[in-house]
Amino acid sequence: MLTSKKVDTILLGSNGALLSLSLLLLRLAIGIILFVVGSGKVLGWFGGYGLNTTIQFYVKMGIAVPLAYLSCFTEFIGGLLLALGLFTRLAAFAVAINMVVATITMLPNGFLGPNGASYPFTFFIIAIAVLLAGPLDYSVDSALFKRD
Repeated sequence: MLTSKKVDTILLGSNGALLSLSLLLLRLAIGIILFVVGSGKVLGWFGGYGLNTTIQFYVKMGIAVPLAYLSCFTEFIGGLLLALGLFTRLAAFAVAINMVVATITMLPNGFLGPNGASYPFTFFIIAIAVLLAGPLDYSVDSALFKRD
């Protein structure tokens, strides 16, 4: 029989293991996608164009060469670190900055649509959530740095 307390727990309670699992899923979603996109930009993997072509494209968009390199490697390395949960807050911070710039850059194309700002904006929000929450239990950070 469901008591008022059980209903309150189901509707309003939280569970540390489920929160850690939820954050793991968010980290994996953003991390894997950014790693695949970044590895395409940096290494030409997964149908990407490689670093030289990507940098030339960024320069045509008006982005300075050092910032173009920084953006590519932030997606590549930051995505991997987020997926692993290693140096999670640092990676999330770098990705959040990268995604704010990407959002602003894409806004002239509108918010929705294939070239709109909604994609980087979504990643910005996920990166902020990961930054605020930290890696939680299911991460390399937790395994390496957990204090008992």
